Amino acid sequence: MSVGRSGFWIGVALFASMQAMPAPAGLSAEGWSVAALTLLIACWWFTEAVPVALTGSLPFLALPLMGIAKPDAVAAQYMSPVMFLILGGAMLGLAFERWGLHRRVALSVMSRVGSSPGALLFALMAVTAFISMWVNNSATTVMMLPIALAVLSTTHGEGATTPPGRDARNFAAALILSIALSSNLGGFATPIGTPVNAIALGILERSYGVQISFLDWMAFGVPFMLLALPACWWILRRITLPFELAAAHPDALRTALGSPGAWTPPEWRVLGVVSLVAAAWIFQPLIARYLPGITDAGIAVAGALLLTILPSGTVRDGTAPRLLEWEDARRAPWYLILLLGGGLALADAVVKSGLSAWLGSALGAVGGLPLLPMLLAIALLCALITEAASNMATATIFMPIAGGLAAGAGFDPALGALCAAMAANLGFANPAATSSNALVYSSGQVPIAAMLKSGLWVDLVGAVLIALLCAFIVPLVI
Repeated sequence: MSVGRSGFWIGVALFASMQAMPAPAGLSAEGWSVAALTLLIACWWFTEAVPVALTGSLPFLALPLMGIAKPDAVAAQYMSPVMFLILGGAMLGLAFERWGLHRRVALSVMSRVGSSPGALLFALMAVTAFISMWVNNSATTVMMLPIALAVLSTTHGEGATTPPGRDARNFAAALILSIALSSNLGGFATPIGTPVNAIALGILERSYGVQISFLDWMAFGVPFMLLALPACWWILRRITLPFELAAAHPDALRTALGSPGAWTPPEWRVLGVVSLVAAAWIFQPLIARYLPGITDAGIAVAGALLLTILPSGTVRDGTAPRLLEWEDARRAPWYLILLLGGGLALADAVVKSGLSAWLGSALGAVGGLPLLPMLLAIALLCALITEAASNMATATIFMPIAGGLAAGAGFDPALGALCAAMAANLGFANPAATSSNALVYSSGQVPIAAMLKSGLWVDLVGAVLIALLCAFIVPLVI
């Protein structure tokens, strides 16, 4: 029997058996029913027994049937403002891709750095992380892989597939693996960096009444990226894949990378729209004084609409297209409406039914720890689980639990919930943990042992940084 089919029936069996049993002492019947539904959804999400987006529609069906919430209240979770933020942000990334602006940024930076292998590795990671702040992680990885291979051709000869020597093999593996690591790290920096960030914003607002603006998120997301990126570079460069190689010839590097060419009108216009949206996000509190209804999600939607209105200023196939056409917009992650909406609805039920508070009190050993060790335990647990489970499923299920754990110990529940959400974005060791991991592993340049060892080191460093940020920086922001 396949894993998916087994996961389907295991989930159904757990749900049915729990519904047939009385609730444990201290937990309401509604909380016990939500626990049963959570396990059912977790089994289906973790094993992909049912398409993950469709599994996200299960709370809309089940919560009203179990008498836990009214249909209109559940449906409201599926149209949270967070959905418009993530979809509008995705449109900006699609415009970047359509007109090749992300490739221009990458080539411009890579052609200007030194030709030392260590410097090339760090430059590639920095560019990848920056692009991944705005563009889908998988798209960033797909775009950066050919650039990494071009860099390799200058250090190991044109057409080389398996560079000779331990140092050369390590450099090749580090260069390719760094794309997955840095694209995932870049996703931490902005609310639109990964879907997990969006679901974190939604759960924090709906369940704990904490609103985090785009700029507020960057106040702790960017420091995490700036600290984790050089740490990741050091891990690859000195610990897991050490190498000592001569510098590449600068002319050979420029030839291999190529020139992005002159700026085109569409590139300038997309850059202008993105800059305008980014500035609006940063100065949203000031703008809100004059436009009280403006939000980060509204700014994202305005930017997306502007892209579909403005002409590109160029001609393709005899027509003058706009900066973003519907054919491009269709590639946006519309499925997230079901997936994230289901996660928000489930998390809301976990909190309001008292399940998260009951679980927090049940985990007495961790709940008795001071704030920083507790956050570290939460981060390490979520980092371990997300290696084998969906990032979004891990965040959805463990955010309310971590929030209840923190609240039971007398701390702000938002700190525990946010710690769990950020740690759910880890998962660097398993080739199947993220699409970026799978893409770089499929290149054939990265041995599984190297990915496992490097990923676990980055998971550990990431968990420590997340705990520190949530303990000392996040309280200053929220």
